[in-house]
Amino acid sequence: MANQQQYAILRQGGAVWNQWRKAYPDILPDLSGVSLIKATLISVDLSRTDLSQASLSRIDLSGSDLSEANLNGTILYRANLSQTDLRKANLSLTFLVRGELIRANLSGANLNGANLNNVDLYRADLVFANLNGANLSEANLSGAHLNGAFLYRANLSRADLSEAELNGAVLDEANLRGAIYTEEQLLQARSYRNVMR
Repeated sequence: MANQQQYAILRQGGAVWNQWRKAYPDILPDLSGVSLIKATLISVDLSRTDLSQASLSRIDLSGSDLSEANLNGTILYRANLSQTDLRKANLSLTFLVRGELIRANLSGANLNGANLNNVDLYRADLVFANLNGANLSEANLSGAHLNGAFLYRANLSRADLSEAELNGAVLDEANLRGAIYTEEQLLQARSYRNVMR
């Protein structure tokens, strides 16, 4: 359950919120279950914030700090998360369909079972990210850094993996039907047993 006082502060805008975070750096904000549909919160500090089960469709969080945030089960349909810091964030079971994560830093993030259908992850950093069972069908992963990423049983059908780095990635039982990739990229992966091509 969200802290209503913290929610009210955030609704005053990014500048007010960032000042509050600087004044109280030890508080871990609870914004679980809030609704911020179509909100514009560019470059806000939401690091270590609980945003689980929140409704954030069409929100603009570009350039924000969401490192170590809890976004489990959050709805981020068509959200703009370009150039956001999502290092070690929990995005398991999130709904990110048609979202923008261009050049976002998702290294070490947990995206287990997330729905990333048609998401733009151009040049995103997904090093050591957990994408097991994630739906990445039709996603733009061109130039993405997937070194050491876990993609076990991930759906990458019709995804664009051109120029993506897959060194040490685990692709066992991943669905690559219709995806754009090279055999060389596949050979860079640590494991790709029973890949569907």
